[in-house]
Amino acid sequence: MGYLEIKNITFQYPGATQPALNDCSLSIRQGEFVLLCGASGSGKSTMLKLLKLQLTPAGKQSGDIYLNNEKLTQLSKSISANKIGFVSQNPDSQIVTENTWQELAFGLENLGLDPYEIKSRIAEMVNFLGIQDLLGKPTKILSGGQKQLLNLASVLVMRPDILLLDEPTTELDPIAAQSFIEVLIRLNREMGTTILMSEHSLETIFPSVDKVVLLANGHIVLNEKPVNISDRIKQNQYDLSRFLVSLPSSVQLYHASQVNEDKCPLTVIEGKRFLEQQFRKCAPLPKEIKPTVKDLSKNNYSIELNNCWFRYEKNGKDILAGVTATFKQGEIFSLVGGNGSGKTTLLKAIAGIYNCYHGKITILNHSLKKMRKTIAYLPQEPQMLFIKDTIQEDYQTCLQNQHISEFQQQERIEEITALLGIQDSLLKHPLDLSGGECQRAALGKLLLTDPEILLLDEPTKGIDNYGKKQIIQLLKKLSIQGKTIICVTHDLDFAAESSDRCGLFFENQILTVADPSNFFSRHAFYTTAASRIAREYFPNLVTIDQVSEAYQRWEDETVD
Repeated sequence: MGYLEIKNITFQYPGATQPALNDCSLSIRQGEFVLLCGASGSGKSTMLKLLKLQLTPAGKQSGDIYLNNEKLTQLSKSISANKIGFVSQNPDSQIVTENTWQELAFGLENLGLDPYEIKSRIAEMVNFLGIQDLLGKPTKILSGGQKQLLNLASVLVMRPDILLLDEPTTELDPIAAQSFIEVLIRLNREMGTTILMSEHSLETIFPSVDKVVLLANGHIVLNEKPVNISDRIKQNQYDLSRFLVSLPSSVQLYHASQVNEDKCPLTVIEGKRFLEQQFRKCAPLPKEIKPTVKDLSKNNYSIELNNCWFRYEKNGKDILAGVTATFKQGEIFSLVGGNGSGKTTLLKAIAGIYNCYHGKITILNHSLKKMRKTIAYLPQEPQMLFIKDTIQEDYQTCLQNQHISEFQQQERIEEITALLGIQDSLLKHPLDLSGGECQRAALGKLLLTDPEILLLDEPTKGIDNYGKKQIIQLLKKLSIQGKTIICVTHDLDFAAESSDRCGLFFENQILTVADPSNFFSRHAFYTTAASRIAREYFPNLVTIDQVSEAYQRWEDETVD
């Protein structure tokens, strides 16, 4: 029996027509690092919550869970709270105090530890994670990524034996996410902490785990070492094409090739070596390929920012300092940058939520105040958009304000839910949705208002890569209709695939604005894994689809 044993677990939420988990069994040895994958709503978050008694959702459950040969339900509350740590996908849902120091001490105080021990543990953890600059700050002013680091530290000071993480890197910028993953690897390798982590962004974590568990429609359909995943996908009875597009770029490239005899590459360096080996076998080298760039030169400006300044407090630090930028109708613009750099602040200023103390924002040649109704804003916490008990009620309330008939309302709701694939979410409470389902439902509510400008803060949060591609197709359709879309995102692959232009926010300004090919091909850190793998041979290609297509074209030409 494994250290953590899940035996024939079935779980169904109240009112649901299908179980979220269906006869799932999984054995995890002590000290293993297990990656839990699957589409939004496949049951990942449900499985993790069932392993933490304090978070067990309401519903009908059968089967058993054992920790070190003892039933989970028979563990004392103190052992369960102390030995099993949980980091959720929504940072705000886990923070309980107003100050970072209080947050770190909260769990230890509840365990009854003396002040000296509490201070000692906090000091050790703060230095281990390198978050000294967060100490003493109000939790309300932290960025999403900073809150997530604080949540991890608050759990780790409890010194758990098992760490459960539900999509923990969603709100971290790429560099911070890399550091976060490195911390988890150190905890696992050096401290022996058993880790079970759900994640959609697999590029960094995939090569470092002991095994990958894939959930689909509540069933475990794969349980394999990372190196075997590509072969198992080819042999599996299920259609795993949805999972394939979420795998690291090197694995997707290998899978798309006609090579079978070599070991599947998992990392960027292994992907580079794989390409080098293939090109060394055959000549000539591939021809240079340049992706097409959308021509926006004839489009009118929809958003203009002229020397905009903003700070939260009168004598505080400027978050926006002389920002000047223009965005055109029909444009998809992605803004990337570090946590806490001011990206969300800029988005809220354009939305009219924050008022700049100096400068001017013009929307479609009119003042921002006059045009606010043409703007729709998707916040980082999409649950904030919902005010009713079900998504359908919320949508109906939204449409009632537009003074259209009930038939037209229903027709509009069916159209939007079909576009986003959320028909099954309509009768659910917003808080019962998975992160990805809630994100799509929130985007649907925005689209009901038919805005001219969409401002999206982390629009792919909690959504698997297959779902992201559907979102990208939708955004491109909207841009063709003349909608202007600005996305603040840490998802560089999404930005590379969806955007007409990208920009880096740094030192209160938007820098290095360019089309995705030029933007990502000239950056070393703010770039895609596909670009890192292939830039020596395909210097202008920055998405894995572009690289795989170019490689297959070269392969076909070489064979011919």
